[in-house]
Amino acid sequence: MIFKLLLLNFTSTSLESINSIIHSEYPNAETCTLEGHDDIFIEINTLSPEIILFDLDNDLNSHESKEQLLQFISHSLNLPVIAISIENKYKQAFELGAINFIHKPFSNITLISNIKSALSLINIQEAIYDKEIEIEEKNERIQFQIENELKQREIIIRKNKEIMADIRYASRIQQAILPSIEYINEYLQEYFILHQPKSHIGGDFYWLSFHDNVKIIAVGDCTGHGLSGALMHMLGSVYLNEIINNGKFKTASDILEQLRDYIMHSLNQTGESGEAQDGLDIALCVIDCKNKKLQFAGANNPLYIIKEKELTEIKGNRMPVGIHINFDKPFTNHEVQLESNDQLYLFSDGYADQFGGPKGKKFRYKQFKELLVDISTEPMNIQKEILNNTHDKWRGNAEQIDDILVFGVKIK
Repeated sequence: MIFKLLLLNFTSTSLESINSIIHSEYPNAETCTLEGHDDIFIEINTLSPEIILFDLDNDLNSHESKEQLLQFISHSLNLPVIAISIENKYKQAFELGAINFIHKPFSNITLISNIKSALSLINIQEAIYDKEIEIEEKNERIQFQIENELKQREIIIRKNKEIMADIRYASRIQQAILPSIEYINEYLQEYFILHQPKSHIGGDFYWLSFHDNVKIIAVGDCTGHGLSGALMHMLGSVYLNEIINNGKFKTASDILEQLRDYIMHSLNQTGESGEAQDGLDIALCVIDCKNKKLQFAGANNPLYIIKEKELTEIKGNRMPVGIHINFDKPFTNHEVQLESNDQLYLFSDGYADQFGGPKGKKFRYKQFKELLVDISTEPMNIQKEILNNTHDKWRGNAEQIDDILVFGVKIK
């Protein structure tokens, strides 16, 4: 084993004996003594020994005391010192920082075992130091990661706030596009609207127009939900208004066909592969209030009519308002003679498609129809409350999977 050992304050006779003992056990060990420089502290620091054997019995060729030197070596230089003395000074030696004390006279085994203990201590200290460096480096990496994660978290929080602010603003715009309750109340006496978007904004919408004795009511379900659905809702509402204001329609099916042309043109839909397949499903009613005649046209969505607890379903065409394999085919126009107290229900697929119940299955249209029939004798506002409570109970803790919209109106 190679190490440097400083023999401090020994007589020349003692040096020869100790050197002999050390090299018999550690032939590669390097022993050294002080050269008598003026500053003994600098000289020890320059030699950089691993271990120091300090004889406390001889006079020190220095203006510092042996006690000062021992304390300096142990505490300031942090070097392991083995103190040697003929006097029983072990307590004082330990208090000043020595790691071991050898009482003279001593045997070769005592000296070597103390050196071995010192070497073991050095190894332990080096291992501790290496571990401390390793831990410090890990802590620095962890701290760096934490700081980065905190920065990323702050960025995400800020971005989320910006996104939510945009969504809330978009929601206000969407609400402004929907017909106001005051406007609807002016023309409809008994009705309800159950509208629950999946998020702040959605793709389900209701649209109404009233002219003279004609009331036009539509419920649309746009492609997707959230922002994409909301954008399609805006397109649908704007184009429906334009179609009605132009007055170039005779039937409910005319309105859907013109709406399809507007949507396809706006989205550059030509039928080529790879283009956007966006569009909307819709149920649209034109009601002649004076003659109680109803026209209905639907794109994938039906109309339910309940008359004295009997439900009639009028199905829409199996194609959307938008690009489709049958986009050049006309929509079917259905005509129905209404009576007072008939109830009409227009809706999207969100209510019937909601998962829940004891087995986590869809609510389905069969159960939806039965529920509407059961509650049809109740006032419209109570029907809305029952539908809402039934949905909440069915969904339970499950996630709402789609926008929900049910529009019910009673014929006077």
